[in-house]
Amino acid sequence: MKDNKVIFWSVIKGLEEVTPPQPAKNYIPEWWKTVPPFISNKEGKESQVKRNRGTIKVCPSIHDWFLQGYIIPMWCDLYLEINEDKSWSCENSFTNDLMTAEIADDNAYITWLPEQYKKNAVAMLRINCPWRIKTPSGYSSYQFPMYYHFNPDFEVPPGPIWSDEYHMINPQIILKHYGEIKINRGTPLCAIIPFKREPDDTFHYEIKKRDEECKMLEQKTDLIQWSKFTGGYKEMQKEKRGCPMQKKQKN
Repeated sequence: MKDNKVIFWSVIKGLEEVTPPQPAKNYIPEWWKTVPPFISNKEGKESQVKRNRGTIKVCPSIHDWFLQGYIIPMWCDLYLEINEDKSWSCENSFTNDLMTAEIADDNAYITWLPEQYKKNAVAMLRINCPWRIKTPSGYSSYQFPMYYHFNPDFEVPPGPIWSDEYHMINPQIILKHYGEIKINRGTPLCAIIPFKREPDDTFHYEIKKRDEECKMLEQKTDLIQWSKFTGGYKEMQKEKRGCPMQKKQKN
C-alpha cells in the first residue's frame, strides 16, 4: 500500500469488477455537455468576443469541480417505497446479508430542519455501504452530494471523513419525496474528495480595512479576468503549475 495512493476496496468479492468507484470526470452530467459556451447573437451566430454572452460553460471553477476526486456509484438496484406515516419497504438485487438498509427516526435529522426544507427531505435512509477507503497519512476525505446532477429523488449530505484512520464510507441518503423511489445500479451517490488535513491552529483569519495591499490583490484578480476575453483563469493555473505563457508562445 503506497502512501501516494487513494485505495478503495469492497467487502463484497468481485464488486470492483462491476461498479467500482471512478474518477469524477467519468460522471459529468449530460445536461452540462450540451450547454454552449456562448449564447447566440441576433444573427444566430455564437459570439466569441463579448463577455456578457458567455454561459455557465465558460466558468472555470465548474470545469475544475467535475475533475475533483472520485464518485461512489450505487452498487445494486435499490427499490424503496416510503409513506407519509413513515411505513416503508425496501428491496435490493443483493441478498439481505450483503446489503442492509433502515429509515432513521425523524429525530435523528429531519425534525430539526428549517420548515422550508422539510418538504424536500422526508426521510433519511441508512444503507450498509460495501466500499472502504484508505488515504495517505494526514489526508482526510470530503463527502459531497452530486449537486450538478440534480437528482429528483435523493441527495447525500456533505461531511469530512478521517479516511487515513477510519475506512468505512457511510453515505446517508436523504429522500426527497414520498412514494416509490428506484436507485439503479451505477447511479452516482456521492463524491469523495481527498484533502490534506491541517491542525486547527495552522490557519488564522483576520478582517481588515481595505488598504493598499487589498487594492493590489483586487487589481491582480481583475487583470487575470479582464485582460483576456476568455480563459484568463485557466492561463493563470497553467502558469502556476509550471507551464508559463511564454513557453506556450515560443511553441
